[in-house]
Amino acid sequence: MALGQIHLLEAGIVTEVRFAGSAGAPAALSVAMAERLQPAKRVRIPFHPRDRWLSAAREACRTLADAITQTLATGATPVILGGECTLIAGSISGALAHERDLSLAYFDAHGDFNTLATTPSHYVGGMCLAHVCGRTVAPLLWPGVRTMQDDRVALIGARSLDAGEARNLDVSRVRRITFDAQHPEAPGLLAFARRTQLWLHIDLDVIDPTEMPAVVIPEEGGPTLAELTEVLRQLAAVSTVRGIEVCGYDPTKDERGRLAAPIAGLIAAAVSAPVPARG
Repeated sequence: MALGQIHLLEAGIVTEVRFAGSAGAPAALSVAMAERLQPAKRVRIPFHPRDRWLSAAREACRTLADAITQTLATGATPVILGGECTLIAGSISGALAHERDLSLAYFDAHGDFNTLATTPSHYVGGMCLAHVCGRTVAPLLWPGVRTMQDDRVALIGARSLDAGEARNLDVSRVRRITFDAQHPEAPGLLAFARRTQLWLHIDLDVIDPTEMPAVVIPEEGGPTLAELTEVLRQLAAVSTVRGIEVCGYDPTKDERGRLAAPIAGLIAAAVSAPVPARG
């Protein structure tokens, strides 16, 4: 099946040493992803943690933002291999530099909507969606960062929220969409995405951990891999997918790399549908 022109960006960006396993995800996934997507270009985003992981993550996110803007300017679709969810601080900023009329479908078992006032852990990855929705998250910000209107954002599959994070979401305009074993069709998602310019963020912990155990923070009760694949295929049929990023995979928890091919198939489902007609 022809997928159109793809640029594969490998961005193993993490912010803390305890999540270092995910830094190796691009290397573990890139072969299967390249075989499946046949990218026209592959770009490695340097990440050198040195003594300060957060500073290195900010630097890498700026590089990622530039690469995303350049890819979109060529008419290609960027596919980003993370890393942890904080890479969205770079990817969305780069995407918005080229396409302001953008909506975000954020698949994650967690909300990632804490701020410094509500976070119990001070884990930056738990604040990154709030950050791209314009909340002040000082350690993640850099000059010139672009943010989204939160009514253009859907949080899909979140089933583990901190109390303050839940309050933050309640007073936001982020659309929360249930996506779990009891609601595998993600009701309301297609209506949200229809005829939009859509950016897809997929933290693999949204999937049932019995099927996707190689994640940093597993949460019970998610949809199956097949159900997520079908939802992504439907999204690609009703929207124009401008970019997709996959996060949260920890290859140190994946014996013999058996999940690489299924993950590649998942991403292919999101970029293989024809572009819908406008109007």
